Amino acid sequence: MAKKDYAYAVGRIRVLETKLLPVGFFERLLNTTSLDETLRLMGETDYGSKDCDADFENILEEQLLEVYHFLRRQTSDAPELLVFLRRWDIHNLKLLVAAEAGGHPSRLGVTPFEELEEMVTNSEYTELPLEFNEVLENLPEGGPERAAALDKAYYGYGRRILGKCSQLLGDYWQTRLDLINLQIFLRLRNANASTKEFFKFMVEPGIIESEKWAELFNAPYQNLALLLSNSPYQNLLRGGEEIFKYLPFLERETDNFLLEIIKEAKMISLGIEPLIGYLLAKEREVLNLRLVFAGKKNKLPAETVRRRLRNVYF
Repeated sequence: MAKKDYAYAVGRIRVLETKLLPVGFFERLLNTTSLDETLRLMGETDYGSKDCDADFENILEEQLLEVYHFLRRQTSDAPELLVFLRRWDIHNLKLLVAAEAGGHPSRLGVTPFEELEEMVTNSEYTELPLEFNEVLENLPEGGPERAAALDKAYYGYGRRILGKCSQLLGDYWQTRLDLINLQIFLRLRNANASTKEFFKFMVEPGIIESEKWAELFNAPYQNLALLLSNSPYQNLLRGGEEIFKYLPFLERETDNFLLEIIKEAKMISLGIEPLIGYLLAKEREVLNLRLVFAGKKNKLPAETVRRRLRNVYF
């Protein structure tokens, strides 16, 4: 689909954006006193058109599946869109070749799980992106190493596609690379891993080069804070050094940071960016619903769940 053709699709997206759940609705969910009451409140939304007595996780997946199919039709499977959907193919490939325990195949990818399974059985990957193909034909020995290689392939593929098609999407992806590496850096450092382990798992660098991460790996946290304060990521430090020690807080703040970048898509009227913005907004909405329902099922205090919720698109 040519870029000029997205005007109609963007018009439809503007209508759908008005149906995204506002922050006040999540506050109402948090204030319910039982899971049944939470489900009844969901009846006021598009999610209520589903059978809320069914497994709510399946309801959320079905919602995402409908959004993905809608966007694929609107864009005729534009390469930029597929970048964001291929992460589910990576999830399924990890199940097939990295023997990741406890995972379940996802229906959300571009290539159905059964087709990926056949590709792995026949060692035939030509229908997948080049980066995936190269890794699958030269898989490392261990499961974690295979999973890391697939992650590297995915983020390299995203940079190749998005870096040449849109300034906004290219900037978004470059930021995502750095923030993924920040999470890997802190998770491994807090586990007393080595610099060598970090390089095994880090993805392509964004604006923070590999050498800089290596210099900081065994340095005090203040050095990392200084690096971030002199980078586009300085706003991550608003919560202080807690961000370095409490990873769920870091994950929330990085998600919020990425959302602020993609919100610029609301100012674009013709390109594919508003469609990607809506996709990410819907995924954010589903993540927040998962967090609320997990909190209700496990009887967590509302404030505990509130601290984990991400900002919304509007």
